[in-house]
Amino acid sequence: MARGISDTHILDAALDVIAQHGYTGATTRQIAAAAGINEVTLFRRFRNKQTLLKAVVEQEAASFVAAGIEYTGDLEADLSRVVHFYHTVVAERGRVIAMLITEIPRQPELLEIMQTPLAIMATIGAMLERYQQEGRLVQEPPMHAFFALVGPVFLEHTIESVQPNIVNRSFDSVAYIRHYLHGRRMS
Repeated sequence: MARGISDTHILDAALDVIAQHGYTGATTRQIAAAAGINEVTLFRRFRNKQTLLKAVVEQEAASFVAAGIEYTGDLEADLSRVVHFYHTVVAERGRVIAMLITEIPRQPELLEIMQTPLAIMATIGAMLERYQQEGRLVQEPPMHAFFALVGPVFLEHTIESVQPNIVNRSFDSVAYIRHYLHGRRMS
């Protein structure tokens, strides 16, 4: 039966268990049970919990890279792709992201898992910096521009996970990008 169970199914089960119990509290036995496989199969396919979580992060990153995070010259389209990706990821995986951020100081092995997201952030920062150099965005540290772009998306979902229905559920990415550019676009 385990042969018919996809890696994606196992990764989703791992995310659910980790979101419920935290990285430290989640066990491979719980993950295997949630995935409908035995623990030996889990170990064969993903050596340990850290490798499993890294595979989840890599899968999400691959979908983002496939959507395109490189500079295209179309400022609004580039920003829209970034915001859309982060909005989707945080909506689907926000609990796990928040948990990882809080557990990193106590679990140094999680830093390795964060290398891919950090590399994506650096790529987006470089894209924003290029727009700054072209005079299309105001000059500011590129990572400040990045955090200003995606920070509200993270905060909205974090607040909603604590207090449901406090945030307007309809997300208008076009309006969001225009609002972001209102204070950052060069004339």
